[in-house]
Formats: sequence, C-alpha cells, structure tokens
Amino acid sequence: MLRKKVFLNIAVFGIATVLVLPFFAFAALTSVTDLAVQLDQIVRWFTAIIFIIAIIMILVAAFLFITAAGNQERVDMARRTLLYALLGIAVALVAQLAASFVANVLGVPEPKLKI
Repeated sequence: MLRKKVFLNIAVFGIATVLVLPFFAFAALTSVTDLAVQLDQIVRWFTAIIFIIAIIMILVAAFLFITAAGNQERVDMARRTLLYALLGIAVALVAQLAASFVANVLGVPEPKLKI
C-alpha cells in the first residue's frame, strides 16, 4: 500500500515537472521579475486545470446522486465526491490568492494576455 502511494506521488511530481518545464524553456528569463511572472502564469494554468477537474467531479457527483436510487453507499460516495470537488475549488482559490498576494508584495506586474 505504501509503495503505491510513493509511486503515485513520484508519478504526479514527474508529470507536473514535465508540464512546467516548457514554461521555463521558452521564457528567456532576464530578471527575477520575469521568473515571478512565469511562476504566476504557471499558478494560473494549474488553477484553471483544477477548476475544470472540479467542475467535472461536481457533474460526476450529481450523476451519482441521481442514479443512487436510495442506495446509501452510492449517496455517501456522491457526497464525498462533491465535498472533495468543493475542497479542490477552495484550495485552488487560496493558491491563486496567495500567488497574487506574493506577486503584489514583490511588485510583479500583471501578466498581459497573449492572444
């Protein structure tokens, strides 16, 4: 059981590292402010991904509630799924607020949207 958790943590860290590396590879960082802007953009991307996953999980929880048909185990699973989705949204919001606060304290300019 512990081996599975360790392997899962290593896999998640590896995937996150692979997803973040292109941000730095193509960044052409010349100052600390550029690094802070890149980190802010990474936090924004991960926040967006967490929100998308949370919305999908809320929809899954709704489906579980609807199809439970009085089965208490499925109702409990739907409640846990909904709770974890809402906790994910809360964690994403706190991470975004913390990153914005640190960026404001360091005087990092707001990143401009590239369209």
